[in-house]
Amino acid sequence: MPDFIRPLLKPVLYTCGTLLTLLLLLAAVLMLLPGPDFERHAPRDLPWVLPDHNQAWKHVEVLDNGQLHLKIEHLPLNGIIPAMVRFFYQVLPISTVQLNGVTMPMYHIFHPTEHGYISVKEAAPSGKAGMTVGAIIQRREWFGDYNSKGSGRIIEMDDNLMRVRTEMFGLNFGEMIHRWDEAVSGEERGTRYTVESFIGSDLPVLGPLINLYIRHKMFPPAMVEQWLRHQVEEVSSLSFFLGELYEQRHSAEGYFVLDI
Repeated sequence: MPDFIRPLLKPVLYTCGTLLTLLLLLAAVLMLLPGPDFERHAPRDLPWVLPDHNQAWKHVEVLDNGQLHLKIEHLPLNGIIPAMVRFFYQVLPISTVQLNGVTMPMYHIFHPTEHGYISVKEAAPSGKAGMTVGAIIQRREWFGDYNSKGSGRIIEMDDNLMRVRTEMFGLNFGEMIHRWDEAVSGEERGTRYTVESFIGSDLPVLGPLINLYIRHKMFPPAMVEQWLRHQVEEVSSLSFFLGELYEQRHSAEGYFVLDI
């Protein structure tokens, strides 16, 4: 190495070393921070029994960059067509349901015990209400013993797909891709529903460090297991009420009455 380069490298190496030390300290501090803490809503007495989540196919892997890759093939949604699923998600954060005489947020019939709060944090640029392209949706829920809160931007949505991106400080921290395709069995129409999630950062250098923190602090293996169970349970619940809900899709007030 030429002698004139050595003095130029010293400040660069010093800066890189300082940044690395600060990142390691930040990671250590983050590992010690407690998880989300908020008041949980009381369980709801919903008039259906959810199927065993173990009947659905689930897949978990850690990618080379440290991101979590999760995939679920949900149980068939018989009698539910894809357009119904899109409608449900669109109105989910802005609607109220009266179920057998009891009024509650629509989010509360989507799982009997583990849904708390969902809302539109930032409306879609189009001005279209609800969970639509460009909107940012925030939620609070829990999976067994694990609280979870966050927000995601709806990147893409149509009658067969919804793609949600988790963003913080202008950076991408993962995506969740919902696909609902029509499935026909004999004379009955239904929906084949799959979810594929990439959890973590795709940054080339810092990403693996960020993902190490995410896998150990935010989504440890025990939480991932509970999250997969929760996902299967909530999607399975659509079979019990979405048909009747969809019949009232022209309701302009975001208020639905179900008698099940």
